[in-house]
Amino acid sequence: MPGGASKGKVKKHFKAKHQKKRVFRASDPVLSVFMWGVNHTINELVRHAGETVLLLPDDFKAFSKIRVENQYYNKEYLPGHFKFKEYCPLVFHDLRKRFYLDDIEFLNSLTNLAPESSDSPGHSGAKFFTSYDKKLVIKSLSSEEVALLHHILIEYHAHVVTTEGDTLLPQYLGMYRITVNSAETYWMVMRNVFSCSLKMHKKYDLKGSTVDRAASNKEKEKSSPTFKDNDFVHINEKVYVGEEQKQKILKALETDVKLLQKLNLMDYSLLVGINDCKLSAEAGDDSDTESTEGLDKNGYISSDDGLGSPITPASLGDNNDRVELSAEPQVNKKPLSRDQSKDDDDVNSPEPVGAVAILPGDQGSGHAVSTSSPLHVNPAVVIGSKATEAAYQEGKWPVVDKTVDVYALQCSPDVKPQIYYMAIIDVLTIYGARKRAAHAAKTFKTRHGSEISTVNPELYARRFLEFMAKIME
Repeated sequence: MPGGASKGKVKKHFKAKHQKKRVFRASDPVLSVFMWGVNHTINELVRHAGETVLLLPDDFKAFSKIRVENQYYNKEYLPGHFKFKEYCPLVFHDLRKRFYLDDIEFLNSLTNLAPESSDSPGHSGAKFFTSYDKKLVIKSLSSEEVALLHHILIEYHAHVVTTEGDTLLPQYLGMYRITVNSAETYWMVMRNVFSCSLKMHKKYDLKGSTVDRAASNKEKEKSSPTFKDNDFVHINEKVYVGEEQKQKILKALETDVKLLQKLNLMDYSLLVGINDCKLSAEAGDDSDTESTEGLDKNGYISSDDGLGSPITPASLGDNNDRVELSAEPQVNKKPLSRDQSKDDDDVNSPEPVGAVAILPGDQGSGHAVSTSSPLHVNPAVVIGSKATEAAYQEGKWPVVDKTVDVYALQCSPDVKPQIYYMAIIDVLTIYGARKRAAHAAKTFKTRHGSEISTVNPELYARRFLEFMAKIME
């Protein structure tokens, strides 16, 4: 090249522009990997969102998994080596659709902020987490429960299709395996039985059994204890829903329990939560509304922390040679719904006396209530935003939208201003050799074989339905 060829050229200096990455902040590295994995799998699903999928038998055995090695970008929150596996992705995608839960809403609930650990772990050492917006619950599973759910998934899916999603069974929304430091953890994501915004003033776990079915002293000392059958009967508690609604509930329970009996399952419960609307009004009960701390005005993680777009396999660097390097659509940048799009300055701001506050059931509706005067309590459970708006116009409060609080039921208006939340839980117990042995041992000990909780599925189902019919009026 001639010496004068480069004369007159000015060397340009480019300032490096670093792509913002989505950081999944959680105190537990397993929880951080879970958030990362959900973000990855939903991105993969949305990539093919326009395709119509007809589920085949093999889809109920399928899985997708990814292994990340030498991940160096997000070391503060993500471990350097981990594996993430999603079971039956197309099946759970279809279940979410049938339960009217959008994939992006599912993603936002689980990843915008870290799920919170529950103070009430389940039996057998199960761990529980609640999504930050309280819409979803994450429960740890044993490998036996994962295998059992795989076994019953075809029947469960068919039941959801037949009932058009109108079931009191758990709404299973996704099942995952997380491997960190060679330790495997199995998690199931389900719809939260209780309200996203209203406090539960009473909670009951009901099986229809009377032997050893009372809350322990340790349980009663908790700030929000869960009582059992004998506690319910002892205070003569009732679920007042009216005859018409009672028959609808019993019909749904009968349909659901028939499936559980067919699958040889037992030891399930009806979880009942009761919101006392007067107590909520007196307490100005807005402490359970969705938190937006750390989110910008559009519902994204604050860019001041260097956050924003999702972490994708392509963002993990050259050392991640076991991951397919491909760009993923940034589908999780969807503004949050209801009251989540407040300005950051408004979050958790103290209210002066007489200020206007949005109380539970009121988020984002624009129906404010003065905190300086008593609230007129007139609850309503409706379906959809138009019905919610109409109820507020009629002077109702609180107003619960069943598209958000799917298990909500209104108490008979002439009895008490209460809202109930009811669903069947803990259905993954099969009546096998272990339970037969437990039945024999408890029968010998108590001499009440038909009244103990561990009985065969047919007797369990009949006793369960009879008890639920007695407690409803």
